[in-house]
Amino acid sequence: MKLLAACMFVTASFSALAQNWNLTEASVYCNWQSIAASSDAGKLAAAAFDDGYGDGGPIYTSTNFGELWSLAEAPTNVGWQTIACSSNGLQLLAADNEDLNGNPGILYTSTNSGKTWKSALTPFNYWACVASSATGSRLLAADSGMGDGLIYMSTNIGKTWTPTTASSDFWASICSSANGTILAAADSGYGDGMIYTSSNSGTSWTPTTAPINQWTSIASSSNGLQLIAANSGYGDCLIYISTNAGFSWTPTIAPSNQWASVASSADGSQLFAADSGYGDGLIYTSTDSGNTWTPTAAPVGYWTSVKSSADGSRIAAASNPGGIYTWQSPPVLKIAPSARNILISWQALSSATGFVLQNISDLTLTDWTTLTNKPVLTNTTYQVVLPLSAAANHFYRLLNP
Repeated sequence: MKLLAACMFVTASFSALAQNWNLTEASVYCNWQSIAASSDAGKLAAAAFDDGYGDGGPIYTSTNFGELWSLAEAPTNVGWQTIACSSNGLQLLAADNEDLNGNPGILYTSTNSGKTWKSALTPFNYWACVASSATGSRLLAADSGMGDGLIYMSTNIGKTWTPTTASSDFWASICSSANGTILAAADSGYGDGMIYTSSNSGTSWTPTTAPINQWTSIASSSNGLQLIAANSGYGDCLIYISTNAGFSWTPTIAPSNQWASVASSADGSQLFAADSGYGDGLIYTSTDSGNTWTPTAAPVGYWTSVKSSADGSRIAAASNPGGIYTWQSPPVLKIAPSARNILISWQALSSATGFVLQNISDLTLTDWTTLTNKPVLTNTTYQVVLPLSAAANHFYRLLNP
Protein backbone atom coordinates (compact mmCIF):
# COMPACT_ATOMS: atom_id res chain seq x y z
CA MET A 1 0.00 0.00 0.00
CA LYS A 2 1.33 3.43 -0.95
CA LEU A 3 0.35 6.96 -0.01
CA LEU A 4 1.62 9.79 -2.17
CA ALA A 5 2.24 13.51 -1.76
CA ALA A 6 4.34 16.02 -3.68
CA CYS A 7 6.59 18.73 -2.30
CA MET A 8 6.79 21.76 -4.59
CA PHE A 9 7.55 24.60 -2.13
CA VAL A 10 3.85 24.80 -1.24
CA THR A 11 1.58 23.14 1.26
CA ALA A 12 0.16 19.92 -0.12
CA SER A 13 -2.36 17.46 1.26
CA PHE A 14 -3.56 14.44 -0.66
CA SER A 15 -6.13 11.81 0.19
CA ALA A 16 -4.77 8.37 0.84
CA LEU A 17 -5.05 5.72 -1.79
CA ALA A 18 -7.74 3.13 -1.14
CA GLN A 19 -6.70 0.01 0.72
CA ASN A 20 -8.16 -3.32 -0.33
CA TRP A 21 -9.68 -5.75 2.10
CA ASN A 22 -7.35 -8.55 3.09
CA LEU A 23 -8.49 -12.15 3.41
CA THR A 24 -6.57 -13.44 6.41
CA GLU A 25 -5.18 -16.93 6.90
CA ALA A 26 -8.09 -17.88 9.14
CA SER A 27 -10.00 -20.88 7.81
CA VAL A 28 -12.48 -20.18 5.03
CA TYR A 29 -14.39 -23.34 5.97
CA CYS A 30 -15.26 -22.54 9.58
CA ASN A 31 -18.76 -21.24 10.21
CA TRP A 32 -17.60 -18.03 11.87
CA GLN A 33 -20.22 -16.49 14.12
CA SER A 34 -18.50 -13.64 15.92
CA ILE A 35 -15.31 -11.62 16.11
CA ALA A 36 -13.90 -9.41 18.87
CA ALA A 37 -11.21 -6.74 18.68
CA SER A 38 -9.02 -4.83 21.12
CA SER A 39 -9.16 -1.03 20.97
CA ASP A 40 -6.39 -0.88 18.36
CA ALA A 41 -7.66 -4.05 16.63
CA GLY A 42 -4.18 -5.51 17.06
CA LYS A 43 -5.60 -8.40 19.05
CA LEU A 44 -8.48 -10.29 17.49
CA ALA A 45 -10.50 -13.29 18.58
CA ALA A 46 -12.92 -15.19 16.36
CA ALA A 47 -15.44 -17.85 17.34
CA ALA A 48 -16.98 -20.46 15.03
CA PHE A 49 -20.14 -22.52 15.46
CA ASP A 50 -18.42 -25.45 13.78
CA ASP A 51 -15.31 -26.18 11.76
CA GLY A 52 -17.17 -26.65 8.50
CA TYR A 53 -16.82 -30.43 8.62
CA GLY A 54 -19.52 -31.23 11.15
CA ASP A 55 -17.32 -31.03 14.23
CA GLY A 56 -17.38 -28.47 17.01
CA GLY A 57 -16.34 -24.89 16.57
CA PRO A 58 -12.86 -23.54 17.36
CA ILE A 59 -11.79 -20.15 18.68
CA TYR A 60 -8.81 -18.53 17.00
CA THR A 61 -6.83 -15.51 18.16
CA SER A 62 -4.42 -13.09 16.51
CA THR A 63 -1.97 -10.65 18.06
CA ASN A 64 -0.85 -8.91 14.85
CA PHE A 65 -3.97 -7.39 13.28
CA GLY A 66 -5.07 -10.72 11.81
CA GLU A 67 -1.94 -11.56 9.86
CA LEU A 68 -1.38 -14.79 11.80
CA TRP A 69 -3.90 -16.85 13.77
CA SER A 70 -3.49 -19.39 16.56
CA LEU A 71 -5.95 -22.02 17.75
CA ALA A 72 -7.03 -21.14 21.29
CA GLU A 73 -7.20 -23.81 23.97
CA ALA A 74 -10.96 -23.34 24.28
CA PRO A 75 -13.31 -26.34 24.07
CA THR A 76 -14.01 -27.45 20.51
CA ASN A 77 -16.98 -29.74 21.17
CA VAL A 78 -19.41 -26.84 21.32
CA GLY A 79 -21.07 -24.38 18.97
CA TRP A 80 -19.65 -20.95 19.71
CA GLN A 81 -22.13 -18.15 19.15
CA THR A 82 -20.49 -14.91 20.26
CA ILE A 83 -17.29 -13.47 21.71
CA ALA A 84 -16.20 -10.17 23.29
CA CYS A 85 -12.99 -8.76 24.72
CA SER A 86 -11.62 -5.94 26.82
CA SER A 87 -9.96 -2.92 25.20
CA ASN A 88 -6.49 -4.39 25.73
CA GLY A 89 -7.55 -7.76 24.37
CA LEU A 90 -6.50 -9.69 27.48
CA GLN A 91 -9.92 -10.50 28.92
CA LEU A 92 -12.18 -12.57 26.65
CA LEU A 93 -15.72 -13.80 27.08
CA ALA A 94 -17.12 -16.45 24.75
CA ALA A 95 -20.60 -17.93 24.72
CA ASP A 96 -21.40 -21.51 23.79
CA ASN A 97 -24.86 -21.59 22.22
CA GLU A 98 -25.16 -25.38 22.41
CA ASP A 99 -23.01 -28.49 22.38
CA LEU A 100 -22.86 -31.07 19.59
CA ASN A 101 -25.88 -32.85 21.06
CA GLY A 102 -28.03 -29.74 21.07
CA ASN A 103 -27.80 -29.16 24.82
CA PRO A 104 -27.66 -25.55 26.10
CA GLY A 105 -24.24 -24.05 26.49
CA ILE A 106 -22.22 -22.19 29.08
CA LEU A 107 -19.90 -19.18 29.20
CA TYR A 108 -16.11 -19.30 29.11
CA THR A 109 -13.63 -16.61 30.08
CA SER A 110 -9.95 -16.01 29.45
CA THR A 111 -7.66 -13.49 31.14
CA ASN A 112 -4.62 -14.04 28.92
CA SER A 113 -5.85 -13.28 25.38
CA GLY A 114 -7.27 -16.75 24.88
CA LYS A 115 -4.31 -18.89 25.93
CA THR A 116 -6.30 -20.60 28.69
CA TRP A 117 -10.05 -20.69 29.43
CA LYS A 118 -12.34 -21.30 32.39
CA SER A 119 -16.02 -22.17 32.40
CA ALA A 120 -18.18 -19.60 34.17
CA LEU A 121 -20.57 -20.39 37.00
CA THR A 122 -23.76 -19.53 35.15
CA PRO A 123 -26.90 -21.45 34.21
CA PHE A 124 -26.85 -23.56 31.09
CA ASN A 125 -28.44 -21.39 28.41
CA TYR A 126 -28.68 -20.94 24.68
CA TRP A 127 -26.49 -17.86 24.84
CA ALA A 128 -27.05 -15.33 22.04
CA CYS A 129 -24.82 -12.35 22.79
CA VAL A 130 -22.15 -11.03 25.15
CA ALA A 131 -20.49 -7.68 25.86
CA SER A 132 -17.57 -6.34 27.86
CA SER A 133 -16.58 -3.09 29.50
CA ALA A 134 -13.25 -1.56 28.47
CA THR A 135 -11.39 -3.12 31.39
CA GLY A 136 -13.13 -6.47 31.06
CA SER A 137 -14.19 -6.39 34.70
CA ARG A 138 -17.88 -5.94 33.84
CA LEU A 139 -19.30 -8.57 31.52
CA LEU A 140 -22.76 -9.18 30.07
CA ALA A 141 -24.37 -12.28 28.60
CA ALA A 142 -27.92 -12.70 27.29
CA ASP A 143 -29.93 -15.79 26.46
CA SER A 144 -31.61 -16.21 23.07
CA GLY A 145 -34.96 -17.01 24.66
CA MET A 146 -34.54 -20.73 24.19
CA GLY A 147 -33.26 -20.92 27.77
CA ASP A 148 -34.37 -18.61 30.59
CA GLY A 149 -34.27 -15.51 28.37
CA LEU A 150 -32.43 -13.43 30.96
CA ILE A 151 -29.47 -11.04 30.87
CA TYR A 152 -26.65 -11.85 33.28
CA MET A 153 -23.87 -9.62 34.57
CA SER A 154 -20.48 -10.20 36.15
CA THR A 155 -18.54 -7.46 37.95
CA ASN A 156 -15.41 -9.52 38.64
CA ILE A 157 -14.09 -10.63 35.23
CA GLY A 158 -16.55 -13.50 35.02
CA LYS A 159 -15.90 -15.19 38.35
CA THR A 160 -19.51 -14.86 39.49
CA TRP A 161 -22.70 -13.97 37.60
CA THR A 162 -26.02 -12.44 38.61
CA PRO A 163 -29.19 -12.05 36.54
CA THR A 164 -30.12 -8.43 35.93
CA THR A 165 -33.65 -7.10 36.27
CA ALA A 166 -34.23 -7.24 32.52
CA SER A 167 -37.35 -9.21 31.64
CA SER A 168 -37.09 -12.62 30.04
CA ASP A 169 -36.94 -12.08 26.29
CA PHE A 170 -35.49 -13.34 23.02
CA TRP A 171 -32.31 -11.29 23.08
CA ALA A 172 -30.29 -10.84 19.90
CA SER A 173 -27.59 -8.32 20.78
CA ILE A 174 -26.23 -6.38 23.73
CA CYS A 175 -23.67 -3.60 24.15
CA SER A 176 -22.00 -1.61 26.90
CA SER A 177 -20.34 1.75 27.41
CA ALA A 178 -16.65 1.65 28.22
CA ASN A 179 -17.26 1.92 31.96
CA GLY A 180 -20.10 -0.59 31.95
CA THR A 181 -22.70 1.90 33.19
CA ILE A 182 -24.86 2.49 30.10
CA LEU A 183 -26.18 -0.70 28.53
CA ALA A 184 -28.46 -1.48 25.61
CA ALA A 185 -30.08 -4.76 24.60
CA ALA A 186 -32.10 -5.58 21.50
CA ASP A 187 -34.79 -8.24 21.12
CA SER A 188 -34.67 -10.52 18.07
CA GLY A 189 -38.31 -9.97 17.21
CA TYR A 190 -39.37 -13.34 18.54
CA GLY A 191 -40.18 -11.56 21.78
CA ASP A 192 -41.46 -8.01 21.97
CA GLY A 193 -39.10 -6.71 19.27
CA MET A 194 -37.95 -3.76 21.40
CA ILE A 195 -34.66 -2.17 22.45
CA TYR A 196 -34.04 -1.64 26.15
CA THR A 197 -31.43 0.51 27.89
CA SER A 198 -30.01 0.75 31.37
CA SER A 199 -28.19 3.78 32.78
CA ASN A 200 -27.19 2.11 36.04
CA SER A 201 -25.23 -1.01 35.05
CA GLY A 202 -28.30 -3.19 34.68
CA THR A 203 -30.00 -2.39 37.97
CA SER A 204 -33.05 -1.23 36.01
CA TRP A 205 -34.05 -1.30 32.36
CA THR A 206 -36.25 1.00 30.28
CA PRO A 207 -37.92 0.24 26.95
CA THR A 208 -36.90 2.79 24.32
CA THR A 209 -38.92 4.40 21.54
CA ALA A 210 -37.09 2.39 18.88
CA PRO A 211 -39.66 0.79 16.56
CA ILE A 212 -40.60 -2.84 17.05
CA ASN A 213 -38.36 -4.80 14.74
CA GLN A 214 -36.41 -7.98 14.26
CA TRP A 215 -33.23 -6.49 15.70
CA THR A 216 -30.01 -8.29 14.91
CA SER A 217 -27.20 -6.08 16.22
CA ILE A 218 -26.57 -3.06 18.43
CA ALA A 219 -23.33 -1.19 19.21
CA SER A 220 -22.30 1.74 21.37
CA SER A 221 -19.78 4.55 21.53
CA SER A 222 -17.44 4.48 24.52
CA ASN A 223 -19.59 6.94 26.49
CA GLY A 224 -22.78 5.05 25.71
CA LEU A 225 -24.56 8.08 24.28
CA GLN A 226 -24.26 7.17 20.60
CA LEU A 227 -25.99 3.92 19.67
CA ILE A 228 -26.44 2.15 16.36
CA ALA A 229 -28.91 -0.67 15.82
CA ALA A 230 -29.85 -2.71 12.76
CA ASN A 231 -32.59 -5.14 11.92
CA SER A 232 -33.65 -7.59 9.26
CA GLY A 233 -36.41 -10.00 8.41
CA TYR A 234 -39.95 -8.82 8.91
CA GLY A 235 -38.81 -5.41 10.17
CA ASP A 236 -38.07 -2.40 8.00
CA CYS A 237 -34.50 -3.68 7.52
CA LEU A 238 -33.04 -0.24 8.31
CA ILE A 239 -30.23 1.09 10.48
CA TYR A 240 -31.17 3.40 13.35
CA ILE A 241 -29.02 5.70 15.44
CA SER A 242 -29.48 7.38 18.80
CA THR A 243 -27.40 10.26 20.13
CA ASN A 244 -28.90 10.31 23.61
CA ALA A 245 -28.32 6.83 25.02
CA GLY A 246 -31.45 5.42 23.37
CA PHE A 247 -33.97 8.06 24.47
CA SER A 248 -34.84 8.77 20.84
CA TRP A 249 -34.02 7.02 17.57
CA THR A 250 -33.64 8.15 13.97
CA PRO A 251 -33.59 5.94 10.86
CA THR A 252 -30.56 6.51 8.66
CA ILE A 253 -30.46 6.59 4.86
CA ALA A 254 -28.49 3.36 4.75
CA PRO A 255 -30.18 1.00 2.29
CA SER A 256 -32.78 -1.47 3.45
CA ASN A 257 -30.84 -4.70 3.88
CA GLN A 258 -30.66 -7.95 5.80
CA TRP A 259 -28.28 -6.46 8.36
CA ALA A 260 -26.28 -8.93 10.46
CA SER A 261 -23.84 -6.80 12.44
CA VAL A 262 -22.96 -3.18 13.25
CA ALA A 263 -19.93 -1.57 14.90
CA SER A 264 -18.94 1.87 16.15
CA SER A 265 -15.76 3.80 16.79
CA ALA A 266 -15.19 5.03 20.34
CA ASP A 267 -16.56 8.51 19.59
CA GLY A 268 -19.47 7.22 17.50
CA SER A 269 -18.46 9.21 14.43
CA GLN A 270 -17.46 6.20 12.34
CA LEU A 271 -19.98 3.42 11.95
CA PHE A 272 -19.94 0.11 10.12
CA ALA A 273 -22.71 -2.25 9.05
CA ALA A 274 -22.50 -5.68 7.42
CA ASP A 275 -25.23 -7.41 5.44
CA SER A 276 -25.89 -11.11 6.10
CA GLY A 277 -25.64 -11.99 2.43
CA TYR A 278 -29.40 -12.25 2.04
CA GLY A 279 -29.47 -8.61 1.02
CA ASP A 280 -26.68 -7.16 -1.11
CA GLY A 281 -23.94 -8.89 0.93
CA LEU A 282 -21.89 -5.70 1.35
CA ILE A 283 -20.27 -3.84 4.24
CA TYR A 284 -21.11 -0.16 4.56
CA THR A 285 -19.39 2.64 6.44
CA SER A 286 -20.37 6.08 7.67
CA THR A 287 -17.80 8.71 8.66
CA ASP A 288 -20.34 11.27 9.86
CA SER A 289 -22.17 9.46 12.68
CA GLY A 290 -24.64 7.77 10.35
CA ASN A 291 -25.79 10.74 8.27
CA THR A 292 -24.43 9.26 5.04
CA TRP A 293 -23.38 5.74 4.11
CA THR A 294 -21.00 4.33 1.52
CA PRO A 295 -20.45 0.70 0.50
CA THR A 296 -16.88 -0.42 1.10
CA ALA A 297 -14.78 -2.48 -1.29
CA ALA A 298 -15.34 -5.60 0.80
CA PRO A 299 -16.32 -8.59 -1.33
CA VAL A 300 -19.92 -9.72 -1.37
CA GLY A 301 -20.24 -12.18 1.50
CA TYR A 302 -22.39 -13.83 4.12
CA TRP A 303 -21.21 -11.49 6.86
CA THR A 304 -21.92 -12.45 10.45
CA SER A 305 -19.83 -10.03 12.49
CA VAL A 306 -17.95 -6.76 12.09
CA LYS A 307 -15.76 -4.96 14.63
CA SER A 308 -13.87 -1.66 14.57
CA SER A 309 -10.83 -0.28 16.32
CA ALA A 310 -11.52 2.58 18.72
CA ASP A 311 -10.43 5.20 16.18
CA GLY A 312 -12.26 3.51 13.31
CA SER A 313 -9.10 3.06 11.26
CA ARG A 314 -9.19 -0.75 11.29
CA ILE A 315 -12.01 -3.20 10.69
CA ALA A 316 -12.27 -6.96 11.10
CA ALA A 317 -15.20 -8.86 9.62
CA ALA A 318 -16.22 -12.51 9.60
CA SER A 319 -18.13 -14.29 6.86
CA ASN A 320 -19.98 -17.59 7.16
CA PRO A 321 -18.69 -19.18 5.04
CA GLY A 322 -15.85 -17.23 3.52
CA GLY A 323 -13.25 -16.54 6.20
CA ILE A 324 -12.13 -13.44 8.09
CA TYR A 325 -11.20 -10.17 6.42
CA THR A 326 -9.38 -7.12 7.74
CA TRP A 327 -9.20 -3.57 6.44
CA GLN A 328 -7.13 -0.58 7.45
CA SER A 329 -7.60 3.07 6.64
CA PRO A 330 -4.25 4.45 5.45
CA PRO A 331 -3.29 7.81 6.98
CA VAL A 332 -3.32 10.99 4.91
CA LEU A 333 0.17 12.28 4.13
CA LYS A 334 0.55 16.06 4.51
CA ILE A 335 3.37 18.43 3.57
CA ALA A 336 3.76 21.99 4.83
CA PRO A 337 6.57 24.59 4.98
CA SER A 338 8.07 25.17 8.42
CA ALA A 339 10.62 28.03 8.60
CA ARG A 340 13.46 26.86 6.32
CA ASN A 341 12.27 23.27 6.48
CA ILE A 342 9.54 21.05 5.17
CA LEU A 343 7.24 19.33 7.65
CA ILE A 344 5.85 15.99 6.52
CA SER A 345 3.18 14.55 8.82
CA TRP A 346 0.45 11.95 9.10
CA GLN A 347 -2.05 11.10 11.78
CA ALA A 348 -1.03 8.44 14.28
CA LEU A 349 -3.98 6.14 13.72
CA SER A 350 -3.81 2.54 14.83
CA SER A 351 -3.51 1.68 11.15
CA ALA A 352 -0.46 3.96 10.73
CA THR A 353 1.94 1.44 12.20
CA GLY A 354 4.57 -0.19 10.01
CA PHE A 355 4.82 2.56 7.39
CA VAL A 356 8.12 3.94 6.12
CA LEU A 357 8.57 7.32 4.44
CA GLN A 358 10.07 7.30 0.95
CA ASN A 359 10.82 9.90 -1.71
CA ILE A 360 11.68 10.16 -5.39
CA SER A 361 12.40 13.07 -7.71
CA ASP A 362 10.70 11.71 -10.84
CA LEU A 363 7.53 9.59 -10.87
CA THR A 364 8.63 7.91 -14.09
CA LEU A 365 11.38 6.25 -12.07
CA THR A 366 10.95 3.28 -9.76
CA ASP A 367 13.88 3.59 -7.37
CA TRP A 368 12.17 5.11 -4.34
CA THR A 369 14.49 5.96 -1.45
CA THR A 370 13.54 5.10 2.12
CA LEU A 371 14.35 8.02 4.42
CA THR A 372 16.33 7.22 7.53
CA ASN A 373 14.76 10.12 9.44
CA LYS A 374 12.81 8.60 12.29
CA PRO A 375 9.27 10.01 12.64
CA VAL A 376 8.63 11.89 15.88
CA LEU A 377 5.28 11.36 17.58
CA THR A 378 3.87 14.75 18.57
CA ASN A 379 0.48 14.56 20.25
CA THR A 380 -1.45 12.42 17.73
CA THR A 381 0.72 13.05 14.68
CA TYR A 382 3.88 11.52 13.25
CA GLN A 383 6.23 14.23 11.95
CA VAL A 384 9.41 14.30 9.88
CA VAL A 385 11.28 17.57 9.36
CA LEU A 386 13.51 17.89 6.29
CA PRO A 387 15.68 20.81 5.10
CA LEU A 388 13.91 22.74 2.36
CA SER A 389 16.96 22.60 0.11
CA ALA A 390 17.00 18.80 0.21
CA ALA A 391 13.24 18.18 0.23
CA ALA A 392 12.11 20.44 -2.60
CA ASN A 393 10.91 19.03 -5.91
CA HIS A 394 10.47 15.55 -4.53
CA PHE A 395 7.50 13.25 -4.28
CA TYR A 396 6.85 11.47 -0.99
CA ARG A 397 4.94 8.40 -0.07
CA LEU A 398 4.23 6.14 2.88
CA LEU A 399 4.82 2.48 2.17
CA ASN A 400 3.61 -0.38 4.28
CA PRO A 401 6.04 -3.16 3.26
